[in-house]
Amino acid sequence: MKKLLIIIFILICNLTFGQEKIYTLISKTENADINYKAFKNFDNFKIYKNDGLKKAFSSKKGGSDIYVLISEFNGDSFDGTRKIFHDYLILKVDPKSELIIDGFQYTMEWAEPPAISDLYRVTGKNIKIGNGLNLNSLKMGLDKYYQSNYRKYLTDNGKLNLN
Repeated sequence: MKKLLIIIFILICNLTFGQEKIYTLISKTENADINYKAFKNFDNFKIYKNDGLKKAFSSKKGGSDIYVLISEFNGDSFDGTRKIFHDYLILKVDPKSELIIDGFQYTMEWAEPPAISDLYRVTGKNIKIGNGLNLNSLKMGLDKYYQSNYRKYLTDNGKLNLN
């Protein structure tokens, strides 16, 4: 019984403290904007064709700075196997104030269609981008076109690595 309690304690600690994700910067584009048209297509099954999901994380011309970050982590797949997942994060930032204006987060290997069921959007206001920023401060909520009581907000413990 004592060994069982120790094992349970270790598992809980591992779940609580060992799950921080690091979102590493893969690109920063100046004079750019988010491709909103691509994100509006996340509720359409056509988004899965021709790398449409990844293309959504490419910027367009505009007047902001666009940061694209990725977090890799091991997780349990829907088929019961362990695999590497990739969370993509795109942030639209005002170049003068460095305040985050908008952004989206999506797990590329999400298996449950439609893709919009895992698309989270920044709802936090007046948050300045910076190295080590906690992702939870962005208050990422499910996109307004697909609401559910389950997983309404992204609760990943993540930090931005802009170096």
